[in-house]
Amino acid sequence: MVHLISTLFIVEFLSILLIMFYILFKRGVTFKVGISFGVLFFIFIPVWVMIITGTLELSKTDFYYTSLRDVVLKDNISSSFLLIAYIFSIIIYLCFPSRYSNLEVNNEFKPSIKSYLIVYFIGMLIVFIGSGLLEGGNWYRNRHNYFESTGAFAVLISFITSSVRILIISSLFYKWLKNDWKFRKFLFLTVMFTVLDMMFSGNRIYLFCTAILIGLMFLKKYPKKSFIALPFVFPLAFVLGYFASIFRHIRGPLFESGFPTFDIFLKSLDRAMLLEPPNPKLFFIGISESINVNVIYDLFNRYDTILYGATYLKPLFFYVPRSVWPNKPESITTIAANTFGGNSLVTTLIGEMNMNFSLLGIILLPIVIWFTEGFLTKSLRNFNSIVNIVGFIFGILFFRMPFSDDILIFVFLVLILLFFNVFKKYKFKFYYPIK
Repeated sequence: MVHLISTLFIVEFLSILLIMFYILFKRGVTFKVGISFGVLFFIFIPVWVMIITGTLELSKTDFYYTSLRDVVLKDNISSSFLLIAYIFSIIIYLCFPSRYSNLEVNNEFKPSIKSYLIVYFIGMLIVFIGSGLLEGGNWYRNRHNYFESTGAFAVLISFITSSVRILIISSLFYKWLKNDWKFRKFLFLTVMFTVLDMMFSGNRIYLFCTAILIGLMFLKKYPKKSFIALPFVFPLAFVLGYFASIFRHIRGPLFESGFPTFDIFLKSLDRAMLLEPPNPKLFFIGISESINVNVIYDLFNRYDTILYGATYLKPLFFYVPRSVWPNKPESITTIAANTFGGNSLVTTLIGEMNMNFSLLGIILLPIVIWFTEGFLTKSLRNFNSIVNIVGFIFGILFFRMPFSDDILIFVFLVLILLFFNVFKKYKFKFYYPIK
């Protein structure tokens, strides 16, 4: 039975890989390419580790305080079939025609990079001052206490900051693709922004999305050169991937004395390398956040409460303070953490669907993704010169963040786009009547 499970996983992996390349070379980077890459990276890398070694080990260094378990393939036959069914439902979605795929291209999008950077800087400054990190402290503990004590306002700032972060990245790509900037200028500014953002926000996913975007765009434009360059790219990818993996150990003590210095960074780096020495298995487990697949298996095996879509309603009730509505639905990451221990556990798109609808989620998942793609595309119909870039990023984010959080970030992204486009169009000029 283990061989059958492994074979089915491999067939699904190859199917999604082929579909992703087909869409990439036909239409470029899109929401579907983002979903495909999200499955291949965040689900299948841990699955490959499990197939090859027989076990997907839990990172004891990071999650010793939870009740999550190692996933032993031979002991998880039924839950593996369930995961295979969910992945198959995603394949069905990928093969289905997209909604609003024939919207006319327009040039109404005029990136306001400076304005987005101002909003981003103000948002980051509010979090840093509010959490006390500028004065010194632990990144995890300070931020957790700040978000817990401040409530909806801190979360709102976080959503707005995430929205402008995506707009900045998308605008940088837009400038390059429209030939307003040479590649060197684009690459320098993009790397500088995303690396600094990772250092100060502690979030690696946006740097990851940017790197993958550049890689896939080069693969589409120069397929032969890209494949020839692979032997040279792999060592660099290992070094960068290893650093991104251990960064979760770096960011905690990085601000313990206030604004980080280079010496503090080196000390944090040494500590991180001691906690997680270079190791092929740990490398793949680390870069793919394999704990999320451990969470999925434990949800399949031990979670028996059906939420009936409650976590998908968060965008409708986010603005209601918990003091007014104490029983307001929790985020899916909080519910998972309350179940298995800790502060927050990522369930991915698959785990959240199962927690809400159980086996019915297998049928609903492709429908939900299909309508979500349509919502994203139609909402950006006046800015569809960046719709594919934004869509790709959100396709990956659905495997790293709660569905409702992603929708809220997208809503704020559209509102910010509309506001600055109106601001640019009218410039708030005052006209005086002729006497």
